[in-house]
Amino acid sequence: MTFIHDDPEFDQLLRIVADKRRLSLGLTEKDYWVTHTLWALHDAGFDVWFKGGTSLSKGFSLIQRFSEDLDLKLEAGSVELPQVTDWSRTGAGATKARRAYFEALSERIQVPGARTELDIDGADRYWRSASVRILYPAQHLGGMVGILRPFVLLEVGNARVTPFVRRDMASFVHEELEAQHQLADFKDNRPRAVRCVHPLVTLLEKVDAIQRRLQKEPLEPATFVRHYEDAARIIAAEDALPPLADYPDVRALAEEMIRQKQIATPPSGHARHFLPEGDGTAAIQAAFEAIAPMFWGPRQTLDEAVAALCAWLTRFHSASRWA
Repeated sequence: MTFIHDDPEFDQLLRIVADKRRLSLGLTEKDYWVTHTLWALHDAGFDVWFKGGTSLSKGFSLIQRFSEDLDLKLEAGSVELPQVTDWSRTGAGATKARRAYFEALSERIQVPGARTELDIDGADRYWRSASVRILYPAQHLGGMVGILRPFVLLEVGNARVTPFVRRDMASFVHEELEAQHQLADFKDNRPRAVRCVHPLVTLLEKVDAIQRRLQKEPLEPATFVRHYEDAARIIAAEDALPPLADYPDVRALAEEMIRQKQIATPPSGHARHFLPEGDGTAAIQAAFEAIAPMFWGPRQTLDEAVAALCAWLTRFHSASRWA
């Protein structure tokens, strides 16, 4: 059996899917390769934990925003990799060991139909995290040049990945073939039972990321503006989320993350914590509008997203909420 992308009519299939879903060809194509890459990691024998924006869309269908990167924690599983015993110290020995791990990792990752390279320039100074590029044969960037990159970026680190929920995933292409009863004609490269970090962990991390980025000079809204709407979508779906295993509520989870210095204490529910005065808000609004091509569904406004965040944080800090 062959992979879908090896079929001579793959290009036509992409066009059919893009037209039906009213998506750009570039997004449709990359969505397939993102899904295929995640499958390849599992198929190779890695232990994979999946988090961030892409997990919100592909794992939980909470956002309708295309995220190009796979934010992952990878452990060797059945793959032979150098052992890392220390992910935090900055000494020469620990740094060298982590670099050896990432160099070996980039060599072990094999995605059929794509090339793999280690993004050395994008690595943390002490190699506590690094990125691996999966260069797929992009044919349809077109008007998305400068917006979409011709590779899937694996952002690999040792961040928190618990609690998690196992989810099955598929690309838009897989869903179309399944609807047409043609999926069985191809090698099944849909990721199964993927460990997806619980969305409430992601919510707390996104609130924290906004706070940290707002304190930086110069302000770079393009690096964090996606967090506003992502967080608001999680909040809107909070009552329908899977149970928060091992925690009575999100406040208990937050308290643990604060103790472990994974996040700072969440701010109060006041808009000033999300929209700075003066030119800062205008810059954030402009960046918010600039990412519109990455969405395929209706959007919230920036003001709506901030209002949702403020209301949630007010409840979060209310004693009666947790009585």
